[in-house]
Amino acid sequence: MGEGPTVLATDPADGAVDVDRGRGFQVYLDRHVSPRDVHRGHIRVQSGSRSAFLSPWYDPVERVLHAELIGAALEPSVRYRLWVEGIADLDGVPMLDRHQITFETGTDVSGGPVAPAASYDDVRPILDTCAASNCHGGELPVLGLDLSDGPAIEATAIGVVAEQTRVGTQAELPWHGARTLDGLAIIDVIGGVGRPSRSYLMYKVLGDPHAAGTPMPPASPLGAEQLSTLSSWIRGGAPTE
Repeated sequence: MGEGPTVLATDPADGAVDVDRGRGFQVYLDRHVSPRDVHRGHIRVQSGSRSAFLSPWYDPVERVLHAELIGAALEPSVRYRLWVEGIADLDGVPMLDRHQITFETGTDVSGGPVAPAASYDDVRPILDTCAASNCHGGELPVLGLDLSDGPAIEATAIGVVAEQTRVGTQAELPWHGARTLDGLAIIDVIGGVGRPSRSYLMYKVLGDPHAAGTPMPPASPLGAEQLSTLSSWIRGGAPTE
């Protein structure tokens, strides 16, 4: 059945000292993970019985699980442990063992720089490529997904369940969706915050084999910078103007 996702590295690294008390945490994984496993039950930062309040999110482009601190900063000059466990991959196979590191905080509370989210102007050339040749544009866009302009994106992509991930029946035949991607929206945005890991569009452009439906190349048709821009745009709420 396999061993499930493997942690390749963390930031901070195991044994790190003088760690910024207001920073977030990153866990680098060897594969895509189930979007439904990205929550506080699977990643924690603790010192004794005290737990930090985290807001986890996953970047499917870099395959990085982020955990941002919410509320109070960590205590100064205290040893903490970060652990992650139980996260499954897109085949439903969970991590074999808990991965745990320890680190010690310093006194700084800078939190580190926050990269600005990509704008619609940044992502427009990428979406125009998808809309070209009457694929996801024109009078009859493929699977009803129209990426040709802002209103079309809002109407056919943002918060709209992807045709390939629907669960139930269609034309009286079972329709099972795409395993752990069942029920995902094409672009998932809630309260102005987007979730790339729960946006089916990301898995399609990444060429992930779990993204069913219209065949895609084995490798992404987009370059690394384009993929990062698309993910950043979704994370920023997928603005369309």
